[in-house]
Amino acid sequence: LFLFLFSFVSFSQINTNNNPPFNSPHYLIDSVLLGCGISASNQSFQGHPMQLGFFDASSTSLGIDKGIVMSTGDIAILDPGFTGLVFDPLNTVTDPDLLNVANSVPPLLPSPYTNSFNVTGIYDVAILEFDFIATADTLSFDYIFGSQEYFEFENSQYNDVFGFFLSGPGISGSYSSPSYHPNGSVNLAIVPNSSPELPITISSVNSVTPINAQYFIDNRSNLNLISYVYGYTTEFTAAASLISGQTYHIRLAIADGSDNNKNSFVWLDGGSFSTTDFSPSFS
Repeated sequence: LFLFLFSFVSFSQINTNNNPPFNSPHYLIDSVLLGCGISASNQSFQGHPMQLGFFDASSTSLGIDKGIVMSTGDIAILDPGFTGLVFDPLNTVTDPDLLNVANSVPPLLPSPYTNSFNVTGIYDVAILEFDFIATADTLSFDYIFGSQEYFEFENSQYNDVFGFFLSGPGISGSYSSPSYHPNGSVNLAIVPNSSPELPITISSVNSVTPINAQYFIDNRSNLNLISYVYGYTTEFTAAASLISGQTYHIRLAIADGSDNNKNSFVWLDGGSFSTTDFSPSFS
């Protein structure tokens, strides 16, 4: 009886995969990420191939079962059973918006942490982007952010950063955008209900400061299930209003802050990039 009951509460390890077809941005976007009411085009990825792939965390406590994972390093290290070599990406990609996002956080932190650090540069950038058309006037998708930096580098220059930069008709923002969307882009990766809007980094969601600790999960006792990630956020939803039938562009980007050590990750919920709730059936 004990073994029978235990089988329902036990967890197993996260699995990652960036072998074909999970090494293709077209496949990952069209067959994994997208849900109802969205069609995509011009899919592309910048970064080392090891920084992008598919994950299955359905038997862990992560909170998202399956989807896309992006990292500032090798996504394979998430799997506690990984035994390969670990090396840094080639650091050939840049995105100035990520540096601006990282340095927008310190002025928004509560005292005594306000303006307590400055991010000097970004490294190990990974960017997944595409155009899309929605059949309705709303967009939402679910995600989780996690990092190796938790419990060591909060409120320091080593503030890893990510952003979801949306541009298109009816949108005007301070971040860069494609030439066919000349009014800039907005960042959808923000702490819920924050005003002014606070981007999500280890310094803006953690239990050490603490700040927004209600959105933080300590993973240090579960490294046998999800390796290297000392903490991660609860599941967040990015959302925006759109004009139905118009073309928009989104850039999903992540980077190390000030150095290329310690990896951070973003998990994107499979099938959630949609105009409505959707349950994916991929494997």
